Amino acid sequence: MPTLPLIVPYGFRIIAHRGASAYAPENTLAAFDLAQRMGATEIELDVQFSRDRQIVVCHDRVLTRLGYPELAISELTLNELLELDVGSWFSPYLYRGERIPSFDSLLARFGTVFVYHVEIKVAAMGLVRAVLDLVRANELSARVIVTSFHIESLLESRKLAREQPVGWLLGEGQFTGDAIEHAAAAGFFQICPHARDVAPTIVAAAHAKLAEVRAHSVRSIDDMRRVIDAGCDGMTTNWPDWLVHEGPHPTR
Repeated sequence: MPTLPLIVPYGFRIIAHRGASAYAPENTLAAFDLAQRMGATEIELDVQFSRDRQIVVCHDRVLTRLGYPELAISELTLNELLELDVGSWFSPYLYRGERIPSFDSLLARFGTVFVYHVEIKVAAMGLVRAVLDLVRANELSARVIVTSFHIESLLESRKLAREQPVGWLLGEGQFTGDAIEHAAAAGFFQICPHARDVAPTIVAAAHAKLAEVRAHSVRSIDDMRRVIDAGCDGMTTNWPDWLVHEGPHPTR
């Protein structure tokens, strides 16, 4: 049996992926509350627009996986979405009645507790600006990194708020020298490769051009070890309790 938790250096980003999503329904307040109780200080979450252009925290565009076949986020208002039980699919005993949170309510609830890695899930017109406006309104710009697989969304964020750090999420097989050069030329803060693509040589090449390399799609202890050994600056994980910083917690 592997020895857990794995020890990582100070400064390594232990990012609870959609909250503590191995233990609670993803992207719900229950998952983020649990991540906090586990000691996580950073979370990853997905945002998109409801039909009435409110920002909601949800990964899937269509809610089939959460128990609502054919219901789409973009076709329902915020109030309609708030009526949905998105916890029972995970555990009807433990999490019945969990709701899709709005982005505003999430920021208001946790404030400076977390660093937020906010993924622009859908490249909808106006979404990036709306996200940045809410972040500013909550005075959390210094604690937010905007991420996306859609490079256009990141370029828009850079145009609207040059000081706001962004991270480019790459699909498997896309962590290449060309991607690193492109990210550096665009002034991105992070490049975020798939865990299977990281290795010491290419991570070092990225560090020569960019501030951080943060891995995603970490699905096993072996993936975690690969990311750590490659010299990455952090990872998103469904199991934030599997990682711990070395020594006593520094004063924050």
